[in-house]
Amino acid sequence: MADIERPSGTRRDGTRRDTDRPDTTRRDGEPSAPPSLVRLPAELSGRLTLIGELPTQGAESDLLHVRDAAGTELVVKLFRRGFTADREVWQKLPTLDSPHVVRILETGHAEGRDYEVIEYIPAGNLRAVGARLPPALVAEVVAQLAAGLDRLHRAGIVHRDLKPENVLVRGTTPMRLAITDFGLSRVIEQSVVFASSSRTLAYAAPESLSGQVSPARDWWSLGVIVRELLTGRTPFAGMSETAVVDHLATRTVDCDDIADPRMRLLCRGLLTRDPRRRWTGQEVERWLAGENPAVAEPEPPRVSPLAAGAARGALAFGGQTYTDRAQLARALVADWENAARYFFGTMFTPVGPSEAWQALREWLNGFDDDAEGRIRLIDQSLTGDRPPNVKLLHLVRWLDPTLEPYYLGLRLLPEDLPALAGVVDDPRHPDRAIAARAVRELWELHLLPEFAACAGGDELPAVNDRWHGLAAEWNRLAAWLRPQLPRTASRLPDAGARGLDEPPVVLATLLALAGRPAEAEEALRSAAARAREEVREPVPWFGWLSEQAGDDPLRSLALVRAAPDAVLEIEDTARHRQETERRTAEGLRHWSERERRRLAGRRAAMSRAVLWTLPLLVVWAGGAWLLAQLRHAAQSDSYGGVGAVGAPTTLLVVAAVATWLVGVACEVLLASRQGTDYLPLGPWSWLAKGLGGVKRGVSGVSRTLSGTTRRRGPAGCGVLLLVAIVPLIVFLVVVAMLISIAWLLWLAVMVAAAIAHVVMTGVRAQRWRQERERTKEQAVGGRL
Repeated sequence: MADIERPSGTRRDGTRRDTDRPDTTRRDGEPSAPPSLVRLPAELSGRLTLIGELPTQGAESDLLHVRDAAGTELVVKLFRRGFTADREVWQKLPTLDSPHVVRILETGHAEGRDYEVIEYIPAGNLRAVGARLPPALVAEVVAQLAAGLDRLHRAGIVHRDLKPENVLVRGTTPMRLAITDFGLSRVIEQSVVFASSSRTLAYAAPESLSGQVSPARDWWSLGVIVRELLTGRTPFAGMSETAVVDHLATRTVDCDDIADPRMRLLCRGLLTRDPRRRWTGQEVERWLAGENPAVAEPEPPRVSPLAAGAARGALAFGGQTYTDRAQLARALVADWENAARYFFGTMFTPVGPSEAWQALREWLNGFDDDAEGRIRLIDQSLTGDRPPNVKLLHLVRWLDPTLEPYYLGLRLLPEDLPALAGVVDDPRHPDRAIAARAVRELWELHLLPEFAACAGGDELPAVNDRWHGLAAEWNRLAAWLRPQLPRTASRLPDAGARGLDEPPVVLATLLALAGRPAEAEEALRSAAARAREEVREPVPWFGWLSEQAGDDPLRSLALVRAAPDAVLEIEDTARHRQETERRTAEGLRHWSERERRRLAGRRAAMSRAVLWTLPLLVVWAGGAWLLAQLRHAAQSDSYGGVGAVGAPTTLLVVAAVATWLVGVACEVLLASRQGTDYLPLGPWSWLAKGLGGVKRGVSGVSRTLSGTTRRRGPAGCGVLLLVAIVPLIVFLVVVAMLISIAWLLWLAVMVAAAIAHVVMTGVRAQRWRQERERTKEQAVGGRL
């Protein structure tokens, strides 16, 4: 992304704000600090022993000194939450195999933080070696750093933050160096791309002000390091950040204070402002071989023709004073947010115009040229109810019409718009919030046509028209898709819809399509291909959307937007499956334990079965004996002897024992299968239920007699008793008649009881099996 770094912006290198002071982050071989409060992730703590925290602590990471099981000392770089490493850089770094690039031994993600395991180099960094080194030693430094940079660049990696603190010293006799700290590094596929402007300002190349990323940035940083090693100070010592930005944007770095002519030639070649004409590894290699490669002549400082009409006074801003319009314009762009707030945040107070606005207006009135444009600027563009950022836009455009289009400090040439969309879509990017704000304000305030008069901005009005046309097409597509894809409808908002397209990723993507259609379409096709790869399992609605997408960029955008919900659906399904499997396994474990306990109780259950059937033996045998006695009494007069009843008595006793044995066999068999499930409430619970039924019957009769007595008096009760006694008398007469054959009836009862016991045992076994299956299903969650 093309942008100008704001002095108050996010810094990731742990440096001080003063550009004349070296970074406070050091790796100079000081003794290890006491054990750190920062702990190793569990994934590493089992393999590595924490020694302490290194003196070097950057803004984006914690550095821990550790030792592995073999006793080798290493460094673990733990990225702080909110910072993540470039995965493409991670893939390429282990393959470099250069003695001048620190070896990355392991990378990974644990407990919400990225980490790197790095070789430990205890000798410190280049800052600790000292300044004002002899030219011969500086040449050794140049040779090794050039070799390291050349290896990085051939792998497609731009370091982006080369400085003495990021150069470690393997040894001093001879000098052996290695480049480290790739937190800001970026893999590039083209010669120039745009990215975050995060960097250490004192070593930043001029093109980094607009966010350009190319290998030329690292060669500039090498030139600043060489100049510092020779002179003992950076070229911007004593200057504020605003002044440094202005110097980088407008002037060359002076190398005349370098005494050695060959070293002066090297610095001039590396510190050429134009990145296309700056020395690279080829020229440095030729210089090391003793040649004198040509150095591009510096461009003469550009003097704005408008500066001739500047007022005698100067305008103060950001600790500097300005008389030149173009210089002020660049300073405002470099510190956009502060400038908008300072000059236009509160233009009028209860007592009159604010001091800042009054000073700006008086300064503008000091210019004699373009009086009509100046008056229109002051009376129309800079007053009224326009937002401060829009007023600053008009001011910057008037101050320097040759300046490229900038808004909120971001460059807005058509070729910058795809990178701008990428920043809005990257939650980890430090400039995401400001990029999202810029896109929304460009849309809602219709600002793109305002840049038509800026250098390179003549296409922007047409881009704005295409942008609105694409937004209308997207809104129609999203309105058609949302009812058909309710699962992901929230990810398909109307372009720029407040509260829905937040941050405005859809709006920014459409802007990229409007600005650079071919590039943005290719990026969307690649993103759609990655989205299809991420959805590793079939998701019906996503498959349908994928078929619909084809090569249409807007449908591809819908596919990319919907992919996270498809991935979440797969993950939810997998979690549900895992949870179900876990519950099933847990249920099976409990069921197996229950079955073990049940089977362990079989012996006790069989003993209980025998014991509770013993009273049945008494009942059957006692009944047989009683009936035998009754038969003997009934036949004694006719047959006159005991021998007359011997055979039936034996038969009844044998039948009683046989009936009991059948019952015992049924109960023991059932108990052997059921174990602890056998008769859990005891064998006499059935008898208790039967006696309860008899009790309820007697109580019913009693209530009936009492009710009759109350309704009809004693006579009615007598009639009722008579009606009840008559069947009883008949029953006794019949019993008396049947006494002679009662033993046959009892024998039949015992046979029927044995058969009934067998049948009921089968019924009880079947019911137990069914209940057991239901219990098992409940225990394992219905998954059998």
